[in-house]
Amino acid sequence: MTNTSPATYDKYTPSARSLIIVDGMFSRFAKCTTTIASLAIDAAIDLCKLKKRYVLTRDNKLRLRYLCSGAAGLALVVGLYASGQINPQNQKYGNSDFSAVMLQSPAMSGVSLQEQMTTHLLSMITPQQSSRAAVSAAPIENLSQYRDESGQIRRDKEVIETREMIAENQPPSPAAQEKTIEILKGDTLSEALSDAGITKAESQLIVAEISNHVSMKSVKVGQKLAVTLDPSETESGYQFASLTFSPDPLRTIDVFRDENGDIKSTVDSKHIEKKTEAREVDINGSVYAAADKADLPDRITANTISLFSYAVDFQRDIRPGDKMQVMYDSYRTEDGYLAKTGDIIFARMMLGDKEYAFYRYQTLDGQVDYYTADGRSIRKSAGLMKTPVAYGRMSSGFGMRRHPILGYSKMHKGVDFAAPTGTKIYAAGDGVIERAAPFSSYGNYIKIRHSSKLETAYAHLSRFAPGITPGTKVKQGQLIGYVGTTGRSTGAHLHYEVIVNGVQVSPGSVKVAVDNALQGKDLQRFKANIKNLNQQYVEQIDGKKLDVAVVKNQESAKTVQ
Repeated sequence: MTNTSPATYDKYTPSARSLIIVDGMFSRFAKCTTTIASLAIDAAIDLCKLKKRYVLTRDNKLRLRYLCSGAAGLALVVGLYASGQINPQNQKYGNSDFSAVMLQSPAMSGVSLQEQMTTHLLSMITPQQSSRAAVSAAPIENLSQYRDESGQIRRDKEVIETREMIAENQPPSPAAQEKTIEILKGDTLSEALSDAGITKAESQLIVAEISNHVSMKSVKVGQKLAVTLDPSETESGYQFASLTFSPDPLRTIDVFRDENGDIKSTVDSKHIEKKTEAREVDINGSVYAAADKADLPDRITANTISLFSYAVDFQRDIRPGDKMQVMYDSYRTEDGYLAKTGDIIFARMMLGDKEYAFYRYQTLDGQVDYYTADGRSIRKSAGLMKTPVAYGRMSSGFGMRRHPILGYSKMHKGVDFAAPTGTKIYAAGDGVIERAAPFSSYGNYIKIRHSSKLETAYAHLSRFAPGITPGTKVKQGQLIGYVGTTGRSTGAHLHYEVIVNGVQVSPGSVKVAVDNALQGKDLQRFKANIKNLNQQYVEQIDGKKLDVAVVKNQESAKTVQ
């Protein structure tokens, strides 16, 4: 109707003409508005550097989603304004410029304008937060409390979770693991480390580091190692950090990962100091049990018995109430651990009304031996040892007897000492090994020639000591073998023979005495040394008795309390 010609126009009534005029005006206004809108859209597209196909269709029509979004946004703003939520009079900033206030805030330095606007809009949407946001040191952080687990901002109170609450719900960071590894029967150290969560490659490096300080044979069943594993981005979540291993009470090996990630090791050895110690043993039954009660080390006990075997028969000469006194060298750590024992310096046995005392002495020519108080060598002056086996019990003497295996009476041409298998056997005197091999019903057999007329024999041995072969020279009291039950034997024992001119005789009937006493300056030095040793022993015993008394008094006081 807007294109009606004048001729046609005259046909309409005045009312119709008015409608035609109004319709034409609206048509022109619509075209003008469309043109302005088109220009505004083009300007916005150019300003935002957008492609037209993102905003307009092929027919240059505005895409519906933008039209709806714009209309919804406009409706939201109008609604908020109408409700007073964004009324400038309700804002803390009044009529001041928002951007200027936000940019002047110290907490907003370094924050983009978009983030500042977001924070401000949030404070307008939630007035109860506006005052807190205005004074917050970090306004952007207020926004984070509205984010759910997916990162979306939500205002629902049911899903609001502050960062502090999230942190409380997060699992704690994994801590270092400390483990104690025990070497079990059949295990290797490498296998034990792998079972603890250490990789095979690192287990091999650790074993290599330990082997630099100690033989792997020293790693025994039952030994324990302390291992620490640190958190790591590995498949298991952990990696080796450190290991502590004590192969013996004197050494501690530390294996660790250094700053460069390499596996290194160090060894800490305790300082050992040589000392002189003394013990007094009250014998009431077993010598070994009494010595153990007196805190005498086993090695010193065995050596003392061996020393007195030159003159004492421990099966028949010992009675309850007898005493044994010993002074010896020891090697201890600072914390009191006994690393090892040394030589016996002085030993005395009081058997009834008899007394035997032996002193260690080194002659001017460097020979070391034990001498009686008058300066005589116990090995030479006493002849052959009475008991050539450690703590053996004489089970059969020399002479006629009913043979336990053959069943008839037969001459027993030696002395039997019953003792457990493995008990040490000593050479009864200085000599040369003539035979060391199995021999007839004797089983493992040793014969020693001491002189052109005198020999000793040892039968039924379980094994020979290292180096004991024909032609080897041995000293009196030297270890030559171990008790056993080889050959014709009913049980573990030593069959001991003394042979004079090729004939077995009773060991007690043989008297071999050689005068080898100290003389001259050696004798003078020895006697002066005896006085010092006796005095030193008394001081050691008195000091130990005093220490024991103090300890007992302290224990009694604790008991009373």
